[in-house]
Amino acid sequence: MSPRRRDLLALAALAALLYLPGLGARDLWNPDEARYAQVAREMLERRDPLVPHLNGEVYTQKPPLLFWAIGAVSLSTGGVGETSARLPSALAAIAATLLVFRLGERLFGRRAAWLAAAVFATCAKVLWQGRFGQIDMLLVALVTLAVWWWARGWTEGRRGFYLLFFLAAGLATLAKGPVGLLPPLLSILAFLALTGQWGEVRRLGLGRGLLLWAAIVAAWLVPAALAAGPVYLDEVLFKQNLTRYADPWHHLQPWHYYLTVLPADFFPWSFLLPAALVVGRREGWLRRRERHPFLFALCWVAVTLLFFSLSSAKRTVYVLTLYPALALLVGAALDRAAAAWPRDRRWITGTLAALAALCPLLVAALPLVAGRRAPEVAVLGGEALVLKAGAALALLAAGAAAAWWWTLRGRPLQATASLAGGTAAMALAAFLLVVPAFDAVKSARPLSRVLTARLAPGEVYGIYPHLNSTFLFYGRRRAVPLESEAALRRFAARPGRVWLLVRRHDLAWLRRGGPLPLVEVAREADPRKGYLLLTRPPRVGSVR
Repeated sequence: MSPRRRDLLALAALAALLYLPGLGARDLWNPDEARYAQVAREMLERRDPLVPHLNGEVYTQKPPLLFWAIGAVSLSTGGVGETSARLPSALAAIAATLLVFRLGERLFGRRAAWLAAAVFATCAKVLWQGRFGQIDMLLVALVTLAVWWWARGWTEGRRGFYLLFFLAAGLATLAKGPVGLLPPLLSILAFLALTGQWGEVRRLGLGRGLLLWAAIVAAWLVPAALAAGPVYLDEVLFKQNLTRYADPWHHLQPWHYYLTVLPADFFPWSFLLPAALVVGRREGWLRRRERHPFLFALCWVAVTLLFFSLSSAKRTVYVLTLYPALALLVGAALDRAAAAWPRDRRWITGTLAALAALCPLLVAALPLVAGRRAPEVAVLGGEALVLKAGAALALLAAGAAAAWWWTLRGRPLQATASLAGGTAAMALAAFLLVVPAFDAVKSARPLSRVLTARLAPGEVYGIYPHLNSTFLFYGRRRAVPLESEAALRRFAARPGRVWLLVRRHDLAWLRRGGPLPLVEVAREADPRKGYLLLTRPPRVGSVR
């Protein structure tokens, strides 16, 4: 077996140990996870792979690739459930880690590849999204695959690989729209233009490539639009892409939002980003005439960040596709710092010393924070939960302390391994021991069981202030979304028995507009955002 194959198998095994255990350990209490799982379930039930549906209505917000993946996985897991909803993201995280390794190996060398893969797989946001049933980890894997094909074409001078870039970008577009193509393509063009590689711009074959990309997208979009009609095409093409970007209606944030969230989301490796830039500048990797891959990774970060910052709508997951580039920057710099040690020692050692000092403070602060929210913590498990969370943080603290100790002895590579190991151990402990405890207040399963037990065949229920897919998923019943107070009051006044789910804090101000003729049947444990199940018995003489 070749050394490269051994590396890939070892890395795949380590990534699988990090991302696969305990995927079904908690319920789908996040609306995004439940929504995508429910869409995949309805797609299977309707036997319609072209047009996604949610609650029996056409679902226009996302393309179908993740729903196809969840459906395919569910065939081997016994149906759409917690594990099948998250397994595509976990597999995508493993694939993205391997692709970061291959990119690092090709652009910077084998040792830098291992370092970059370790950084990527163990940063906070990737650890979370790799175990989360959202689209974004699948998008990251496909965008990284596209960049890998471009890197092969750029380093080997073979134009055929550029077509594979557009093919992978087409699949990424089927995952989450044009963001699967535009940020990586603009990053490549910015790097080539910045370094004066105009011949490579021509060799990229934008005309042929964009035709291939469009053909892949059209292979699904055209038959879907023919089946669902022009309104669906308008929603998918324009409202959910152009309008959502240029004139968004939610998730509004200031222009600098991503600069404020990246340090926490890339933790703990965000501590080493300044050192990476210092090493890159000292090595001359940022000079345009050098055409160094480090400069490409920086373009990848900067262009993606700028692209999403120009839109008023911002969420932390939108910029997840730049995390492979951040990992490559840190991995390449750590590799070079190890080779030139102790020249850049103060940058690495000082940073890890600060991290090693911070982690014990986090462990010590945990009981204080828990004490201030004692009633909520008691519902989650009380002191036992605090001890579990403290143990998880202690694993990170041990890894950070070991990393600092290794740098003091001139071993930056062992330091990186220690920090990655401590972060991975903390994440596994948190996902297996701490996060499932939040089912006690966040899961819709208990209230859904009450609801389905009470509803007669053919009865529907309303949800205010908007459709909550977790109840659709666990209740397996269609719901009436009530998106205004007027709609809610009309629903409550309809003849026959009425069933209504409403959030606790919304009910308080709803009653200011007049009493609701409903009584409470059951409630969720969450004292702030939990739902109440309300009903009105059938009126005398009414027909059910």
